[in-house]
Amino acid sequence: MMFELSKSTEVEDGQPQSIAGFHVASRWQDTPEIIQQRFKTPPTVEGQLQKQKVQTMIFTLPKNLFFMVMYFNPQGEQRFISRVMLEEDIILTKKVGEPTNRFIWAVTAAIIGIALFAFFLVMIMKKIAKPIESLKGWAKSLEQGNLQKTPPDFTYNELNVLASLVQSSLISAHQSIEREQLFLSYASHELRTPIAVIRSNVDLLQRLNEKQPTTEKQQLTLQRIQRAGLTMSNLTDTFLWLSRNEELNISPEPIPLGQIINQACSDLEYLLSGKNVEVKIESEECSVTAVAVACHIVVNNLIRNAYQHTQHGYVHIKQQGSRVSIINSNVKEESNPPVSDSKNNQVAFGYGYGLGLQLSEKIIKHHNWFYEKENQHGCYQVIVDFRSTN
Repeated sequence: MMFELSKSTEVEDGQPQSIAGFHVASRWQDTPEIIQQRFKTPPTVEGQLQKQKVQTMIFTLPKNLFFMVMYFNPQGEQRFISRVMLEEDIILTKKVGEPTNRFIWAVTAAIIGIALFAFFLVMIMKKIAKPIESLKGWAKSLEQGNLQKTPPDFTYNELNVLASLVQSSLISAHQSIEREQLFLSYASHELRTPIAVIRSNVDLLQRLNEKQPTTEKQQLTLQRIQRAGLTMSNLTDTFLWLSRNEELNISPEPIPLGQIINQACSDLEYLLSGKNVEVKIESEECSVTAVAVACHIVVNNLIRNAYQHTQHGYVHIKQQGSRVSIINSNVKEESNPPVSDSKNNQVAFGYGYGLGLQLSEKIIKHHNWFYEKENQHGCYQVIVDFRSTN
């Protein structure tokens, strides 16, 4: 439009023309004053549109617009065409109820759109996450009683496949554990007979030796066989107990805990042969209500660990009521060894580490006996109370 006006409008110096809102002049000084204020210098490049605007915010509509361009008409005469669009010119008509600020409505529509998108996104995520949460809850609920049941449908084929893999893995692991427990039970049971035969024949040989004395070397060999038989017998009893304790329903009964400790110390004294170990035993006559077999196994295993892992030092065994304390160290005892306080009627045990310790811990946990262990400056200590914590 500005180009066509430059060709067709006849203007003279000092006599500019206004056509359809456009201002056409032959000289720069004839252009409107507001144009000269906005564009400080006249345009020098033909056909290059220059524009300016008045805008309060980057996202709002401009209030005032100013346009300026220079063309040469066919006769080679210079023409300056300008247009001023003030705010009252931009807002031409208003419909009834039409918002006065389109930006506010645009922002509102954008916020509503984002909110709807977020809502649908959350709903989709919940729909996807719900089967996963169901799979998680189902996996946590698996146990021996419901392990063989068919997994529920988790909507997605991938989750169903994963559930089947989890179930098959747990079934395989459970079957493995069952086989191991069954083997342990059978092996322990079958070993008891040959071990009993060995121990009875060793006792018979010892009685025969009283009538016909043997050489010292033969006597030492016989003692080693006797000690090995005793160790195997204790371990076999422990293994058998661990493999069957969940199936057995043995009621607690009053047992003389002091006698059990003294007998175990006497039976295991051979473990200190040739060692420079000082043993101190303090016990009292006291009856404790507990499962006799389990208590006997734990006491024997813990004392055996203390004796086996002390080469040069001391072992302190103390029993008070349902408490028993065993403390061992590979250094000489310079003062009274640490013992537990009487609070909670608990016991301090100290010892080294070995297979007997692990087996004893399982039995203690099964019977809910209080148990605690620690190692301070080479002194091994544990706390056990043979009363159930339930």
